[in-house]
Amino acid sequence: MVKAIFFDIDGTLLDPATKQVPRSTLVCLNALRRKGIKLFVATGRFPGMTTFLEEIFPFDGFITLNGQLATDRQGQVLHRMPHRPEVIRKLVDLVPQAGFPCLIIEEDQCFAVEDSKVIRDHFAWAGLPAPELYSISRLEQHPVLQFLAYIYPDQTHLLTPLGPIAITGSAHGILDVIPKEGGKEVGIAAVADHYGWKREEILVFGDGPNDAEMLRWAGTGVALGNGVEEAKAAADYVTSPVGEDGVKNALLHLGMLTEKDLNEP
Repeated sequence: MVKAIFFDIDGTLLDPATKQVPRSTLVCLNALRRKGIKLFVATGRFPGMTTFLEEIFPFDGFITLNGQLATDRQGQVLHRMPHRPEVIRKLVDLVPQAGFPCLIIEEDQCFAVEDSKVIRDHFAWAGLPAPELYSISRLEQHPVLQFLAYIYPDQTHLLTPLGPIAITGSAHGILDVIPKEGGKEVGIAAVADHYGWKREEILVFGDGPNDAEMLRWAGTGVALGNGVEEAKAAADYVTSPVGEDGVKNALLHLGMLTEKDLNEP
């Protein structure tokens, strides 16, 4: 029996074509809530880029930064995995030498290592003010959970001097970089342990390369039809694209919901 479902945001909850959550998905979320199933978000976004969801649906918690931070609805931290301090010290020295924009992400704040139009434009796209510049003096009191390297996959060699890191997502010239032992599946496992859920009681939905490991780890992993091949290969079931009622079709197929459930007020 599934007790909790974790949803990626971009390309899973949000239709890439409309940038909206499809109505059929919202109907499903409400039907699942009536059944008592816990509903979480599992995203690569940092917390400040998830607040818009509060106006759409009251999720039970958030796994952000590709699994590096997990909180419940009240903001209580259930899991936190920062980068090693020596990795961040090397990063701050490396960025001016290698010449790529970089965003440092703590639990509550983000900082640019150096001023960058690319980063300013990224924040403007998200409707957020541009970040301030980072000071290494913050490191001991404010651990870094993730950083974004604004480079392309064929430039990952630039990060080799940093040591134990993992690149868990890449899109539009942005690499999500987390500790080597991190990942969405690690954050989900920590949340499951907190609530006493077994692995087989977890269902996840995803579409991107950073979703592959959680799709493989969960009791049941569903990839959206608009997803990358890496996600589809890791999933137990591939549904239709998000904009073609992908979430709804999967939940009906898996027997999580019935048409009657969807028609209840």
